[in-house]
Amino acid sequence: MKVNDMTKGNLEMILAMMLSGTIGYFVVHSGQSFWNVVFFRCVIGGGLLLAYAFYRGVLPEALKQRSMLFLVLLGGVTLVANWVFLFASFTYIPFSIATVAYHTQPLMLVLAGAFLARQAPTGSLMFWLIVSFTGLWFVIELDMAEVWGLLQGDSRSFEAIFGLGLALAAALLYTATTLITKQVSSVPPYLVALIQMGVGVLMLLPFVQWGALPSSSISWLDLFILGAINTSFMYIIMYDAFQKLPTNLLAILSFIYPITALFVDHIAFATHISAWQLVGVALILLSVCAVKFDWSLPKLGRHASIKGAS
Repeated sequence: MKVNDMTKGNLEMILAMMLSGTIGYFVVHSGQSFWNVVFFRCVIGGGLLLAYAFYRGVLPEALKQRSMLFLVLLGGVTLVANWVFLFASFTYIPFSIATVAYHTQPLMLVLAGAFLARQAPTGSLMFWLIVSFTGLWFVIELDMAEVWGLLQGDSRSFEAIFGLGLALAAALLYTATTLITKQVSSVPPYLVALIQMGVGVLMLLPFVQWGALPSSSISWLDLFILGAINTSFMYIIMYDAFQKLPTNLLAILSFIYPITALFVDHIAFATHISAWQLVGVALILLSVCAVKFDWSLPKLGRHASIKGAS
């Protein structure tokens, strides 16, 4: 049975977000700095994509699309800058707060898509986005004392606000990457990913900590998996999904990432999953189904209109 583009895009985006949720495990297990992790993700992932492009013999033809090439390069800059800003935010604010701030990007994506289409997002979509964000709040188990600390006038308040700004900037850059990738549908996803990995190598080369490279084969295996599976393969299917799915569906499906990360942490590091976190998972999955199947909210004026009609 032939799978249509919409169904394929949904499956690709779900799988990509599930793979994204495993990245944290390999980053921690590798024992490397985020500069080294991101650099080797680009090197290994880009190398495999380059070999595949040579095998397909498509590089000469791809380089002729100069107008598209500029957009792909721009997307590479926003993608790598997104990684750098997000990881840098962890230095200034707790991981939980950074994660919640970063996941404002689905809302940014919906609003940006609506602005470009000159069409306001529906009330139902905004409602389900809020439900998803509430579910994310439960999954992360955000400490309100930490949030309140951001608003205090102590000596760390500036650093906290700066870190929050970095996480929000990362979300905005990810939104830009998504919208740019949707504009280059004539370029195969693996070529888009290849060019952007090349941009990443050049941008990150000055920051690599060469004196702290992995000393064990296990750490190198972690980096190889990050590059081969969580970068090369993941970005091929994710960019293909970007080109197939509407922005509202891309936005809501991105919430699958924190759900996967929650269960990966539980399996790999024996972390406890609370009842509230399960409630959060249920809210996110409910929102995904609602947007996927276009569930609409009941209209408040329904009964009045029926009465008036009678």
